[in-house]
Amino acid sequence: MTSYPQIIPTDNPLRPLAARPTRETKPRLWLLVLATCSTLTFGIRPQQPLLATLMWAIRLGGAACAVAALYRDPEVEIYDPIAEATALHQLQMTRLEAAHQATLQQKQWEIQQYYDAQATQQIQITIDHSAKLLQQKEFELLQLRQTLANQQVEFETEKQRLTQSWQSQWERLEVQTAELEAAKNQLKAERDAIHAWAEEKSVELDAAEREARSQLSARAAKLEQDLDHQRQLLIEEFEKQHNALVEMCQKEIENYRRLIADQEATIESQRLYLYNLQQPQYVEGTTTEELLADRVIAYLYEQGIIVRSPLVVPYGKAKFRLSFAILAIAPGKNDKGKYAESLIDAYKRLERVREGIRGVVPGCRTMPELELLHRQIRLTIDTSGVDWEAEARRAAEAIPEPPLEHFELFVESCYHIGLFGPTRMGKTVCINNTLAVMQRRLGGNAELIVGDAKLSTALKVLKPRYLGAKECLKGLREAADEVQRRIDLREADYRSDRPLRDFTQDQRIYFFDEINEVISRFNQPVDPDDLEWLKDHDFPPKFAVSTYLLRLWRMGAELGVLTLVAGQNLMANQLKINVVDLENLGLLFMGGAISIGINYRCKGTEKSDLEAQYRLRRERYFKTKDKQYKYYGLFALPNEQPYLAQMPAPDAYLSTFTIPLLEATETDEDDESGFLHDEAEEFNFQADDELVQEIETGGAAAGAEEADPQSAPERTGADPELVQRLEGMLHLNFTDDASEAGGENFAPENPLAPGISTALVQRVLTQYDRLKSQNKVIQKVWTVPKSGTSIKYLAAKWKFRKILHENGRKLPGKQWGEDPNDLKSFDELIGGEPS
Repeated sequence: MTSYPQIIPTDNPLRPLAARPTRETKPRLWLLVLATCSTLTFGIRPQQPLLATLMWAIRLGGAACAVAALYRDPEVEIYDPIAEATALHQLQMTRLEAAHQATLQQKQWEIQQYYDAQATQQIQITIDHSAKLLQQKEFELLQLRQTLANQQVEFETEKQRLTQSWQSQWERLEVQTAELEAAKNQLKAERDAIHAWAEEKSVELDAAEREARSQLSARAAKLEQDLDHQRQLLIEEFEKQHNALVEMCQKEIENYRRLIADQEATIESQRLYLYNLQQPQYVEGTTTEELLADRVIAYLYEQGIIVRSPLVVPYGKAKFRLSFAILAIAPGKNDKGKYAESLIDAYKRLERVREGIRGVVPGCRTMPELELLHRQIRLTIDTSGVDWEAEARRAAEAIPEPPLEHFELFVESCYHIGLFGPTRMGKTVCINNTLAVMQRRLGGNAELIVGDAKLSTALKVLKPRYLGAKECLKGLREAADEVQRRIDLREADYRSDRPLRDFTQDQRIYFFDEINEVISRFNQPVDPDDLEWLKDHDFPPKFAVSTYLLRLWRMGAELGVLTLVAGQNLMANQLKINVVDLENLGLLFMGGAISIGINYRCKGTEKSDLEAQYRLRRERYFKTKDKQYKYYGLFALPNEQPYLAQMPAPDAYLSTFTIPLLEATETDEDDESGFLHDEAEEFNFQADDELVQEIETGGAAAGAEEADPQSAPERTGADPELVQRLEGMLHLNFTDDASEAGGENFAPENPLAPGISTALVQRVLTQYDRLKSQNKVIQKVWTVPKSGTSIKYLAAKWKFRKILHENGRKLPGKQWGEDPNDLKSFDELIGGEPS
């Protein structure tokens, strides 16, 4: 039986893509037969309706067959379901891909819109902040202009008043002159009349004529004398008012100069503050690991990673771990991606510079391990190959030193010297050598006048003339008056056309120690007693110390008057003077003040070089413990590049020294020995903590040794020395409350010593629980009196507040965070140099 493909209609628009059109013709014979057979039904006429309907149906079918036989069949489609499904799938995939591309473009557009909005918001915040600052500065400038305008108006008003007064006097003088001329004319007329009358009676009235002439001459001379006297009085009055006005203007100009100096000092301090914000924080301490960590931190800063809150923990025998956070720089503030913008960015940079870190640490045999913690990064650094003795020798040889005569050249280049540094940093020896060079410079016959504000026992041998802050202020005034007296003498010589005096037979050296004590009390006094004392002794109510020091520094050099001032802070904002006025002073920074001097006098690469030299000198001393490397300073000459150098020996310049030597007292030796004892005690506590940690991590260390059997020695048991030291620790008595409460059996703590020992924490907490007073505890533990400028007091206060904060104690009646020094590190507080 013949089968035909299935014929389907072509209404579906997708079917032509899948169907294959064919042309097939049905046999017409069968159609013709059926059409012929259907014609036979016309002869049959059934009566039943059903049969009649059937017959009509047969007839119609035959007619349809006849019609189909007469016409050709159309083209038909053969249905292919596989091709149709493939076409439908391709069409759906095309539509899905187009929809996916549209969705992806929409998402990218939304992301771009989000980042654009963030950038626009950041720019808007920056613009708003800049607008606020600009508005504030414009408001201050407007106020200053308004003040100047008001003063200008007052000056013009006063000038106009004086001009009107002078004009009225001049008009009066003109009136009197006119009257005098009228009188002269009248007298001339009278004289002519007398002459005419005398011609007639010259013989008789000759005597009368002579008498009249003498009377007229006397009257004219008297009028001339009165006129000159009145003119002189008017000129003197005008000059007096003019001088008073000039003096008032000079005072106003001086006040504006002081205001400008305060603004310059404020701007300089803000610049230093902004610069320090982007500096890394170094580790507070001087152990081997901490010094190596400082090197790593400095190297990371060069690679654009600003370290914050570093923490060094020894790890095993020859490793240590450095954990730190970073200071992220916002993308808008970052200069060409120089600094890391996030913790992830810093981590990626660290992965690239691990080899460089290995090169920074001498003797690092393995690659540093890098871990990313919660908001921190931790580096594990190997130090097993470090030869510390060779490293110390190499560091000592690498530090350049100026010629030996640099100290003498420094002192001779400056008429006035400021010594800036804390105590126990070799200031006594430096003062001796400085005074010796000054004495030799003046020919060996200069008079030394000493002022001691804090009544130091070391200066007693010099027999100070001025004792205490009040007498030192009097000494400053007497020194300034002496300079003014010599100026007056030279002025008299100049006016008399005589040779100017050189004062070689009356040369003086003024030395004032602890000048900051005088400045803090009398430069801007707040105590009513000090204000009353200044008023009773005819001192200026403000800036008395600044006025006297400026007069000495500006004019004393040519008049045989040299000065040496020592203090803990000689910055321009502390002295309330212009920054340029310090150019008359040679500054010598010692101890912890060296870092302050570097930030104050240096910029750019010069600052970086000095900071590197300073760090090398610290490392050299703490590695070698050689006292010849302990005392050094920063020498800053006016208008010259500062430099670091060792301080001269105690007897370097005493051969021609005629002033008595400042001898070191037993108290200084006791303080030094107490400081060394505290350092040793703290080191022992740290070593004991490391031993306990080593025992606790013994399993980890043993595992490390098993992993590296060649480098690890064979261990069969606990170290005997370790066991003995731990047994000694068990017998220590840390709870002797009676001795701690009394305090008689404990030596004073050194506030400048780095670190906080366990014994110090126990002692501070015990004293605070008993006394409940900050100042009393500081006085009891550190024996440091309260002072707003003393570095020792600030260091003791910083340690006291840190101990109470870490142990959950609160200051009575105060909130934490009021003291700005709480946010500083210990090195920043004392200037970066431990005592």
